[in-house]
Amino acid sequence: MKKPNPVARNFLRFAGISAVVAIADKFIPLKTLAGTWTKLGNPTGSAGTWQKITATTTNRMGICAGASGNQHSVVLRSDGLVFACGYNGDGQLGTNSTTSRSTFVQATGISNAVAVACGYNFSLALRSDGLVFGSGENSHGNLGDNSASNRSTYVQATGISNAYAIASGVYHSVALRSDGLVFACGYNGSGELGDNSTTNHSTFVQALGVSNAVAITCGSNHTVALRSDGLVFACGINLDGQLGINSTVSKSTFVQATGISNAIAIAAGSFHTIALRADGLVYATGYNFAGQLGNNSTTGKSTFVQATGISNAVAVAAGGFHTLALRSDGLVFACGYNSAGQLGVNSTAGKSTFVQATGISNALAIATTRGGHFTLALRSDGLVFACGNNLAGQLGDNSTTYHSTFVQAVSP
Repeated sequence: MKKPNPVARNFLRFAGISAVVAIADKFIPLKTLAGTWTKLGNPTGSAGTWQKITATTTNRMGICAGASGNQHSVVLRSDGLVFACGYNGDGQLGTNSTTSRSTFVQATGISNAVAVACGYNFSLALRSDGLVFGSGENSHGNLGDNSASNRSTYVQATGISNAYAIASGVYHSVALRSDGLVFACGYNGSGELGDNSTTNHSTFVQALGVSNAVAITCGSNHTVALRSDGLVFACGINLDGQLGINSTVSKSTFVQATGISNAIAIAAGSFHTIALRADGLVYATGYNFAGQLGNNSTTGKSTFVQATGISNAVAVAAGGFHTLALRSDGLVFACGYNSAGQLGVNSTAGKSTFVQATGISNALAIATTRGGHFTLALRSDGLVFACGNNLAGQLGDNSTTYHSTFVQAVSP
């Protein structure tokens, strides 16, 4: 799988936390056939990615949702500017204040961004020159700026350059470098930084046990990497089998998962992990109390098993206890916990198999949250739609009303 050039400004990029979708970390030319889906295979042919391509330049190029109990959302506009809404008590919106917002406002200290990611009370942005920036809560060094001070505007991380993908967990951040190596910073009590220790780091350090990575994602306290040959590797906490290694032993370096091959995309929820296979089928491992693995049960798994109710998927995203899949026709499917309507199925009943969401079509990207119980979708016309918990205005619809079907956010 050919790695993209992070400085190519004539290409589009999508990325997000808990939403390492099939279109993440891939640059697609703007001038191409509108409204068609095409498969991009890597040079070895062992993995590929499905990508919906459109000739229409959208104004919202990337989305991510605040993780693990918090309520904020971030979108990346095609001009490289970052916008955010929702809870802002730690400065995670990057607006040089701690005032919460119910519509999207522009972040400061960042421009020319090509990817965004959200942690518990912090946000990350990847700039086109491969540098990583962050704002918000920083008590564990998760912003990577060699401090433990909160930031209300984006500041540059240290120890990382030439990055082309970012992801974040509750209190840790991960960056994938253009040479396929993984770097991480922040909380490391469960080995989620993958550096063969449980020592926190306030600057990015190299993870061990994985190379030739093409995608990364983070759970609450675990990290997952997709290798160019379609194999999945993971490290960190594993009490619920979320590493997919056929045990519940935690790991402080990356180890290969079982039950999955030919993967083209990955996503991590709080305690479960999702992989999208090149044939469009979805596989999952880990905690399953609400049916978030989508295998028509609520029994946890420590190896990857196939989900039901979904095929021809092109992207996946994982929330705290729910999972999303984007189908090749632009429809969104979901399963798992649904207390706030985060599945978008016009009810608050949980689902243990994938069912179609309502209020959204022609979707290009999906993102969700590991704790705030809400979901975002980016439509092919560049509009953002959302559903679920809206306590802090994180759905961006200028209200604090919960929604169990997708509603349009106010455009940034």
